[in-house]
Amino acid sequence: MKAIELFMWGYQPHFRILAQTAAEGIFNKLDRNLNPKVFLIGLLVENLHDRHPVCLEPEDCGYKPALFSDVKQQAEHFEAVDEERNIFHSHPIAQENHLRRLKDNALLKALEEVLSREDEHKGVVSFCSRPMLLEGYKVSVVLQIDRTTFSSYYSLSTTLAEERFTLKTSLIDATVEEYLKHCSSALTKPDPGRNLGIIESDHEDLIRSAGQNLMYSAAYAGRDLEGLHGLFNTCNTISSLRYEGAEGLGSLVIARQNHPNIESAITLASPVPIRSYRAVRKLLEVTSPSNCLLSDSAVIYGIGKVVGLYDYRKEDLFQIDFASHYTWDLLHAGHTLMRVEYRQPRLPQMRVDKEKFGSDFGRIFRISDKKTIENVWKLVLGAIDQKRGTMLVISGSAQAEAARLGNQCIRIKPAKMTPELLGMVSAIDGAVLIDAGGICHAIGVILDGLASKHGNSARGARYNSAIRYVEGRSECLAVVVSEDGSIDLVPDLRPQIRQSDVTRVVAKLKDICLASDIDVPEFNKTMSWLSSHKFYLSSGICQEVNELRHEVERRLKEKPEVRIVFENFAPNAEMNESYFLEEPN
Repeated sequence: MKAIELFMWGYQPHFRILAQTAAEGIFNKLDRNLNPKVFLIGLLVENLHDRHPVCLEPEDCGYKPALFSDVKQQAEHFEAVDEERNIFHSHPIAQENHLRRLKDNALLKALEEVLSREDEHKGVVSFCSRPMLLEGYKVSVVLQIDRTTFSSYYSLSTTLAEERFTLKTSLIDATVEEYLKHCSSALTKPDPGRNLGIIESDHEDLIRSAGQNLMYSAAYAGRDLEGLHGLFNTCNTISSLRYEGAEGLGSLVIARQNHPNIESAITLASPVPIRSYRAVRKLLEVTSPSNCLLSDSAVIYGIGKVVGLYDYRKEDLFQIDFASHYTWDLLHAGHTLMRVEYRQPRLPQMRVDKEKFGSDFGRIFRISDKKTIENVWKLVLGAIDQKRGTMLVISGSAQAEAARLGNQCIRIKPAKMTPELLGMVSAIDGAVLIDAGGICHAIGVILDGLASKHGNSARGARYNSAIRYVEGRSECLAVVVSEDGSIDLVPDLRPQIRQSDVTRVVAKLKDICLASDIDVPEFNKTMSWLSSHKFYLSSGICQEVNELRHEVERRLKEKPEVRIVFENFAPNAEMNESYFLEEPN
């Protein structure tokens, strides 16, 4: 009896590794917390008795083949539904191609439906490439990215325009599509995985293509098909131009003429084509924070402003802010979809870095459990979403603090806090008090505390009250969301470094000092590193570095060289052992 083959084709592990490497290179450029994972699914569609009906690469991808046993049956159901809306093509080849696309779309939909049922408890979002026929299998590349990070970025909801072409909902969504399109194309080549590389374009070029595709969503809002193409490159060119030496600053609103949320102050008698770059750049000079250029993506038809309560669900009004030379932002309903700098799209920077928060939280509360940190991080994201501003206080003594502050808070029975509940209770003034496990003990908390030298008169009352409350308390962390959109962690811990790095650089300074001839560039380089890391230097190290520096400067005194002058180092009272990373074994 012939053994059942475990492989779909000979180079499948090589292909999967190449796809994984490419995914990391691409999505790490957007956000390292997306943490892309790639595996392959192959569904047997030809009558081959020596093959498994379902193959996974790698086998330990976290799923069992049995999970996908009904995918083909489900795909047949989707295909039957789609055939009812089938467009008849008179040409036999066109009809055959159309039916093949229907089959592939149905199989893709069935695969994504199975994976979506597993996504939430796995903490991922899954995307599948179009299945390609290879060695009797329909093979799809599955890309999974971190669910929390993906959800933390604003995205649109409209995915189809006039039932004719798809719209992208975010830069991540557009990049995923570009990546999977390249993967599908690579699967059509002879012996996929045999040669190095499956993404033919540079990673930056792929993200740039994704940004161009996302701009179709904004261009379509103008409902002028003449302006549908080229808006991305148009904005790049306009942002690069100067007018009488000045950078182009201002805003451009993309919306159809007579949009109910557009109030026109000036209507141009002769609309200016948006590709008349210098004319558009000149018009930007007359814009202000309250008045923008108005465009349907094909022409500039006036100057005016957005008024009334915009129904963001319609997704038919976008704004482009020209922030500085060669830099512009695409926004919808006040949310930034992407920033483009020197023609390269980027995600809007997370206002609180997840990795930094996890590190600070773990150090303050001495907690390393990833699930606990992840749960609290979701609450932080919920706090960030509160447009009126709020404060989330995490305390190791939350229950006792709720009792102590009982006269200036609303105490509640301990309850698990969720992002949804946080949105509700943040409607009232005061902080939300939770413990390190995410259990809420009080809302509407008016914090107390002594005046602090770390206060900032330029900041609001919410920020300064957090500074006063947190200072001097152990196991306490405040997330301050101000009404102006700024986000602060209090305390804002410095990053950890290795103590061995300090020891190594000090030893290098000794060697420079002991050398018969002082290497001035190396001395400056070494002292510059120590200056930028002086917070981490102990009293003994500070004294040693100061003595070595004085000795080098004494020897260099007679040389008529221009030198960098370094001041004496002194230990920082806030420095402690927690700022050092654990040394590798």
